Amino acid sequence: MKRIVSLAIVLAVMLSSVLSASAASAEELRFSEEYKSSPYYTKLMQALEDHKDGTTMEKVFAVAISQEGYKNFATEGYDIDQARRDGKLWTGAELRMNDNLTGNTEYTRWAQRYVMDRDESEQYADYDWCTIFTSWCLYQAGYYDEETLKRYFYCYVVDPRIFWSADQWIESFNLDQKKVYYAPNTHHKLDAMPWNTYYNVDVSPFDMPYKPGGLVFFGWHGTGAYFSHVAIVIDYDPETCVLTYINGNSGGKVITQQIDLDVEESYREKPYTLNANRIMAYADYDQYVAPEQKEIVIDTPVIKWDKGAESGLKLQTNSESIVAYVYEGDTYLGSILESNMVLHEGLLQIGKSELVKLPVGLHKIKLQFDDGEVVKPFKITDADNVPMKAIGDVDMDGDVTIIDVTVTQRYLAGMKELTPEQLLYADVNDDGEVEILDATILQRYDVGMIDVLG
Repeated sequence: MKRIVSLAIVLAVMLSSVLSASAASAEELRFSEEYKSSPYYTKLMQALEDHKDGTTMEKVFAVAISQEGYKNFATEGYDIDQARRDGKLWTGAELRMNDNLTGNTEYTRWAQRYVMDRDESEQYADYDWCTIFTSWCLYQAGYYDEETLKRYFYCYVVDPRIFWSADQWIESFNLDQKKVYYAPNTHHKLDAMPWNTYYNVDVSPFDMPYKPGGLVFFGWHGTGAYFSHVAIVIDYDPETCVLTYINGNSGGKVITQQIDLDVEESYREKPYTLNANRIMAYADYDQYVAPEQKEIVIDTPVIKWDKGAESGLKLQTNSESIVAYVYEGDTYLGSILESNMVLHEGLLQIGKSELVKLPVGLHKIKLQFDDGEVVKPFKITDADNVPMKAIGDVDMDGDVTIIDVTVTQRYLAGMKELTPEQLLYADVNDDGEVEILDATILQRYDVGMIDVLG
């Protein structure tokens, strides 16, 4: 008995130690020890305290200003090996140590370790860190809750497949389109993403409602061809047309800069153009508020899709979310970036690339939104390989007989498993479910009381 008690005490102590270590590691993921010993951490904490009763935009503004002067290690002139020996590098991997790209910043470390759950030894994503810095400021100011931060940041900001796309740059910050203002030279980019409603288009960069803490999006070439930078507004003088902003990844550091929108020049070694042409969009924003959970409604009782279709499928929902996760059972279907996205006014589009991976048959599909989820029967057919005569042929022997009734009844009693294809054949009333009614219909068909199945 004493041994059992002693073992229980040891296990309890071990569990307590594990929990303490987990809590400590969670804090370490938010801030590195090196950063916590720097003046920027002290300034950050003071900024949050001084503006604890301010608006979200005021807090973001204060957070960004607190980081002014922070440098990427690439610009410090460190030898990589010496920097590692001095504890200046937070990972053992060889990183790209150049001024304009990821380098070694507290912000990229936070993105990799805290947001993306990547190991210290992994190379960080091949991505500029202006967006990462902005997301970090929004997070420190309380704009995101934990789940929303990881969902939007990981899905939109980091993945290189969405580089240069207007919608993903805007949605990476979970912005309300009603508060986003697009310059005329971005119009062609918006047309390429038809699922969103754009409320403020063709707005002159001189007339955008810039406010401290707001987000301004640039395209440095001035052609409107793509979004290439994001910064946080400090001030705008409509008389002189000078926009002041603070940004990360400018010469490898966090810095305050100005641009005169009314001047034509070669800016940042880009071609000569009016600087106003370099403004792509501006956005105000509010504190993220978790949506009220609702019962999601889909416009069809059974979701049906044929493998011979030219594309995926679209479903109308009453969700007000931006993003939906699509599952078959517990298996997540494909990339949210490619297709699983709530479109304009609750219209969900699921791409063919996700659906073709599923076998022909009857499935359950779960659509998970921020404001609720729904599970629906999902029937996949193949016009070339699933002839109507197969309906009811549950044992797949080529004929519909009393044996098919027996197989169906054994399935309903939990005595037999059916493949997705067999479930498709067993759903003889085409309601997306295999139930006792299907077995009854099969019996009636077998004795000649009805002539048609399906």
